Amino acid sequence: MSSKAPALLLLALLVSGCSTLGWKVGDMAKIQFDLNELNKEGLRGTEDSLTAVSYEFCIPDDIEYVDQVMAIDPTLVVYRVSPGKIQCRSGEYLAVGDTHQQDYYEVLRKLTELEYVKRIQEATFE
Repeated sequence: MSSKAPALLLLALLVSGCSTLGWKVGDMAKIQFDLNELNKEGLRGTEDSLTAVSYEFCIPDDIEYVDQVMAIDPTLVVYRVSPGKIQCRSGEYLAVGDTHQQDYYEVLRKLTELEYVKRIQEATFE
């Protein structure tokens, strides 16, 4: 057995485990900011100036969808009128949340799995 065989076997097991767990790596591409910049508390920056990342996405303008995303992400505020920087269209609501929450990565992962969430981008406020 070559020295690469154990590494390849481990890689194959990890990849198959991801699909078994239902993780869809492609869905995480919906996130349009760098999760690698965040620490375990969902903050980024230098030690003396850590800040959360606010993010926004659009959802259909139906209370069922509002309830669904708010059950996943308790930081969300949903706006009926504002299109946000993401430019939600007529028939859509703007949802704004932030990363400073427990298990922020899992929250974002669950949001990306929703078919109607097309992308999640950083929200900047001026």
